[in-house]
Amino acid sequence: MVHERVNDLARALSGTAGKSPYPQDTIRYPLVSLLDGPEVAERDRWLIAAESADGNTRVFREIAEAACDVGLPWMQKRTSLEAIVYELRDGNGPWRRTPYLTAALWMEGQVEAAEAWLAQIASQLGATPAQIPASLRGLSVTRVGSAAPPEGWTRHAFEVFAKRLRMGMAQHPDGPPEGWCPQAD
Repeated sequence: MVHERVNDLARALSGTAGKSPYPQDTIRYPLVSLLDGPEVAERDRWLIAAESADGNTRVFREIAEAACDVGLPWMQKRTSLEAIVYELRDGNGPWRRTPYLTAALWMEGQVEAAEAWLAQIASQLGATPAQIPASLRGLSVTRVGSAAPPEGWTRHAFEVFAKRLRMGMAQHPDGPPEGWCPQAD
């Protein structure tokens, strides 16, 4: 799902506004998981094969019915900012969800919650990798844990984003006005 106002604000804060005509999904959740639960893989539900034109027609019909019967009501329940925040906190969004989550929180007027999320991500930036346990010393270890930045942020990109967001929240603590854009850096 794409929530245009949240998407526009997140792109403006990230400095990516105007670079792509394709908006990022705000909430992402596989249809098959709605039907059969999160443990089911899409390949277990519907298989499309080049050799089976009749079978493909059945599969397309089933997908369309599932989208209408289950997917549309699910999406209609997720149009509010509160629902967007819930889904993003639950991990049902893009890989780099901080711009979308903090934008939605700010739009709700939840400045403290947006600050808390920023602090959580900032605390993970530059964290030292996990120490190799003594029982593994002397063995060939290829990887223990990960020192990758959260959501793929570089420290500089995150700090620029956080600065823009904080300036906006300071100016408009109850949420951004319609069409708001951060000042040029």
